[in-house]
Amino acid sequence: MGKRKSRGIQADYPGLTGKRIILAAFLASVIIHAAIIVGSPDIFMATGLKAKLRAFKVDLIRPPMDEIQEQSEEAAAPMRDAPTESAQEPEEATISLDTKDDTYYPYAKLVKEKIQQQWTYPAPALDNYIQGNLMIIFRLEKNGNLVNSRIIRSSGYQILDGSSLRAIELASPFPPFPDTIPVQFLNINASFTYNLKFED
Repeated sequence: MGKRKSRGIQADYPGLTGKRIILAAFLASVIIHAAIIVGSPDIFMATGLKAKLRAFKVDLIRPPMDEIQEQSEEAAAPMRDAPTESAQEPEEATISLDTKDDTYYPYAKLVKEKIQQQWTYPAPALDNYIQGNLMIIFRLEKNGNLVNSRIIRSSGYQILDGSSLRAIELASPFPPFPDTIPVQFLNINASFTYNLKFED
């Protein structure tokens, strides 16, 4: 086979000289790069070139306050007209068993009568001439049940203290609170006095 002769650019384009070939290649390179830049403007963002910022004009308009106030009043009207819940009952109250308060006196009287029916002078204390006084506080819930009881001032004699606590426990349950007592729990302070009378 015969050797194939290579042909140069001048052979293909006999009208081009060396300088013209270089100039044509440079122009072609510039055109190609310009086309790439125009087609992909974000390609240089990573190198620190920034796109031109566009400014927008914004007008601040004062809202129609009169209309807003009227709408707010209309929305609030149903809330003002809605029935309010009744005030929550107080959690508890503390009274004396001998209270004179008109709210608690009738109920305290019933409680005292029930305790007196169970309260006795312990025989061993009588036989040994033991006397004394003490104070107990006991707690009732609304249905009249006894929650707890404790000595807050002792007589100094366990037999007297125990006898008084036992009288309260035996007297329970007590009547439920009447409607006039608006509490959930009632703490009652009660004094017990053991006093011997000697005949001449």
